[in-house]
Amino acid sequence: MPRESLPDLSIVLTFLRGGQGWSQAELGEAAGISPKLLNDYERGRKTLHRSRLEHLIAFMGLEPERIDAALALLAANRASSRAPADSAGRSSEANRRAETVAARFGNLATSFARSSLSLLTSGGEALHAREDAEILWKRLERRTATDRRRLVEMGTKFRTWALCERVAAESIRKAPNHPREALELAELARLIAERVPGDHLWRLRLQGYAWAHVANARRACNDLAEADEAMTRARPLWETGAPADSGLLNAAWVPGLEAALRRAQRRFSQALKRIDEALALDPEGELLGEILLAKSNIQDALGDPESSTLTLLKAVPFIDPGRQPRNAFGLRFNLLVDLCQLGRAAEAGPRLAEVRALAERLGGELDLTRTVWLEGKVAAGLGRFAEARGAFGQVRRVFLQHELAFDYALVSLDLALLLLEQGRTGEVKMLAEEMLRIFRTQKIEREALAALRVFCEAARQETATAELARRVLKFLHRAQHDPELQFETEPR
Repeated sequence: MPRESLPDLSIVLTFLRGGQGWSQAELGEAAGISPKLLNDYERGRKTLHRSRLEHLIAFMGLEPERIDAALALLAANRASSRAPADSAGRSSEANRRAETVAARFGNLATSFARSSLSLLTSGGEALHAREDAEILWKRLERRTATDRRRLVEMGTKFRTWALCERVAAESIRKAPNHPREALELAELARLIAERVPGDHLWRLRLQGYAWAHVANARRACNDLAEADEAMTRARPLWETGAPADSGLLNAAWVPGLEAALRRAQRRFSQALKRIDEALALDPEGELLGEILLAKSNIQDALGDPESSTLTLLKAVPFIDPGRQPRNAFGLRFNLLVDLCQLGRAAEAGPRLAEVRALAERLGGELDLTRTVWLEGKVAAGLGRFAEARGAFGQVRRVFLQHELAFDYALVSLDLALLLLEQGRTGEVKMLAEEMLRIFRTQKIEREALAALRVFCEAARQETATAELARRVLKFLHRAQHDPELQFETEPR
């Protein structure tokens, strides 16, 4: 089978599904497969064979001949139509073909057939542009930052929209652990965007896309003021260039990255607004898992575990543990923490094995330690107090060794709550004295330390209650995301 025929089948699936008015979620449910797999087929990330395509379109009531008609159209039209980045318009001959095809496709929505004709071709061109961009990135990846910039400034083949997109994606990947590298890559994407030839509006669209990634990298570098300035530049460029973008760039990226910035700025209501905007702009679900994860983090920062749980459950089908083990671990870990907070440990229990398997696959000591912590939370919720106490003790030792004061405080309060519910106030007093000694030598935010001191003082006087421990735990959980949040000494 020719190299280009596999992407062609992916394009045809998108065309036929859209023409019938089916979403990926609807077709996935009908065919008994995940929307994520359908997205992988349509994006060319997984091989779509002819037999599989025939099987899928049968659920929409389409015959195999529809595939042949679409493939013939694609082959005939490819020579006369180019991707939006390379051409300002299309010939009258291409327009006549659109009318012919709209009629040939019968019960496909006619207006959809007309408007999507160019996408059949440009979609295939886009896949090949991204393949070329991957090759170009491999050449850039081996070079220094200075050499990368020089190649873009001097070599026209490095000035493509797809390479800008690929470099921006690499910036996203680097941001959590290597923020300075992420910033260098985002700036490189911006340099490429400024030099892409062709339509002026398309170049503005790319610059807005790149500036949003610059903002994200600056956020990762904890430079929120500069990140805000970059996002202020990104928005008008992105919106002005919108007419030139036929869908090559996923429109969910810019509001999604802005949501991350607003969350870091503790502007949570704005962050949620941008997240909902991103969800509305990603109907095919390419970024759905990541967007839902971000939304749950914002809900968690607002102290809303009920909403966070619902959001995480929606995200589960869209985060592939095989390809995204880190996100899959974070999602499932946070989901079980939320369930424990809501007193639903019985629901969390059966999911623990999956979390542990992912932690073992990632292989990090702290991931495995946090899994033991989660197992202790579930055990406590199920009344298995000895098991929970052993787990919390093991986790406290590791966190203390790594000088993770905040995590140490949280698991110490989990242990204190367990002891208080058993009426063991004397042991809580000893635990609180130990906590205070350690906190004096560790860096903990002022408001978090104030809340811990309220609890420890009550424990010292043996007046601490399980309710107070829960309030401090809930506060510290939120204070991880909002260090300036103030602790209320008296419950509302």
